[in-house]
Amino acid sequence: MFVVSEGSEATFSVGEVLANVSIPNYEAVMRTTGLSGEVRLDGEASVVTVNLHSMESDEPFRDRYVQSRMFPGQPTASVTFGNLTPLPGGFTNGDEVTTEVVGTLNINGMDVPLTFAITARDDGDEVFVLGRSTFTWDQIGEPVPTARSVVSVEDEVRVEVLLALTPQ
Repeated sequence: MFVVSEGSEATFSVGEVLANVSIPNYEAVMRTTGLSGEVRLDGEASVVTVNLHSMESDEPFRDRYVQSRMFPGQPTASVTFGNLTPLPGGFTNGDEVTTEVVGTLNINGMDVPLTFAITARDDGDEVFVLGRSTFTWDQIGEPVPTARSVVSVEDEVRVEVLLALTPQ
């Protein structure tokens, strides 16, 4: 079993067009280091929890919107992965391995299947896992965010999770 430890981070990015800002391909980016949980390689379920209320961006208004309008009654979301065994060959000798895993995101009382493209490396003292996935606002039961200063927001949200895992 591995425990999610310091150095873990989740990033959520979505394209925005803002009024009075002429930056092409602008991305709203929210990050949090508020991750916890355990990854199990014994066939049992693995669960990683994200503190939604600890997410921050470059815009305090966006941060308050996420906490008070999008997730006021749900400060956390979790992703559960089923059996993560067997490990790909080469993993235990420090090589990077890539694979895909399917998890279930629990957010807003909904269970949303997500496929993560994974790159993992065993560094001996820690295992580092980088996972990338996407979801749409309707998949998580949320309308596309709106604000006076926002002309449009893309429907697809890009997720990148870096897990620093410590063996227990």
